[in-house]
Amino acid sequence: MADRSRSSTSTDGGRPLRRDAALNRERILHAAREIFGRRGLGVTLDDVARHAGVGVGTVYRRFPTKEALVRALFAQDLEMRQEVAEKALAHPDPWQGFVDFVMEMTGDLAENRGLHEVIMLGSHSSGPIETARGGMLPFLEALIRRAQESGQLRAEVTPSDIPVIQHMLSAATQFTQGKQPEIWRRYIEIVLNGLRQRPDNPPLTTPSLSNETVEQVMGLVRPEPAAE
Repeated sequence: MADRSRSSTSTDGGRPLRRDAALNRERILHAAREIFGRRGLGVTLDDVARHAGVGVGTVYRRFPTKEALVRALFAQDLEMRQEVAEKALAHPDPWQGFVDFVMEMTGDLAENRGLHEVIMLGSHSSGPIETARGGMLPFLEALIRRAQESGQLRAEVTPSDIPVIQHMLSAATQFTQGKQPEIWRRYIEIVLNGLRQRPDNPPLTTPSLSNETVEQVMGLVRPEPAAE
């Protein structure tokens, strides 16, 4: 995946960081994005420090736990993802906007192992991460509704279909064991051809998964509120 990391707001407890501290923070985030992307979330903060070329103490000062580092990275990813969704919703062609969004999301998940584990497998779940993941649903619903109203997307397609499709495409990338990591592009073309509305489309005979089932599989189920 192309490195699209951005400078996040460099603060510590609401106070702006010194320039050297802010640079170290961004260096750590950049290194974590690379190493998590290649190896997944099993890497340690010590691994991140070595990859960033900083001392372990520097990493722990900025991110005292791996969960804190994952949360900071995911906040960046969510911001980028929302910008992609907003751009897709503004596209004059509703179908192309939908395609652009699905392609961008699928590429990220297929090529970034750590992101795939956070979003699709519920790894390192926490209240803020679960809330952020769920925050993308309105964008997806709007993109699907817009494409369906234009008559270009099959009426049977539901928001819960998209994460399942993305998981399938990520599995295709993993199947090649690094020999052809962009093979997902071939299969997303096949999938998109099946999603597009045509007069001769046979109806889909199997219903989609419910949003609740997909959320359970992805680890998005929130705990029940405590009884008063």
